[in-house]
Amino acid sequence: MVLLVGCGGGTTAKKEAAAPAKKELPKKIVVGLDDNFPPMGFKDKDNKIVGFDIDMAKEAAKRLGITVEFKPIDWSSKEAELKSGRIDCIWNGLNITEDRKKNMLFSNPYMECKQLLFVPKKLYY
Repeated sequence: MVLLVGCGGGTTAKKEAAAPAKKELPKKIVVGLDDNFPPMGFKDKDNKIVGFDIDMAKEAAKRLGITVEFKPIDWSSKEAELKSGRIDCIWNGLNITEDRKKNMLFSNPYMECKQLLFVPKKLYY
């Protein structure tokens, strides 16, 4: 989280009174994810949740100085899991839509995915 405060004229007391208080980061966040979504998040042979999203979340938590817990969720209930507070965030392949923006706060995307269809050239030429 980054807080930007503008500089302007006035006394220090006025600036401090006008500036919003910094919110403390939690000591731990619970990340909801689909644990059957390789290579982003899945269980390895030892039943440990691994994958690209897991590595990214661990690194972000490390840089923030907090711990992270991964909680597999029923993907069809992801919004309900978030809204209920059972998870703090969703870190998984989730399309950003205008409807979802009304109910969820999104980070900037770190990946853009496209679906492609490949067919043998001889079928069409």
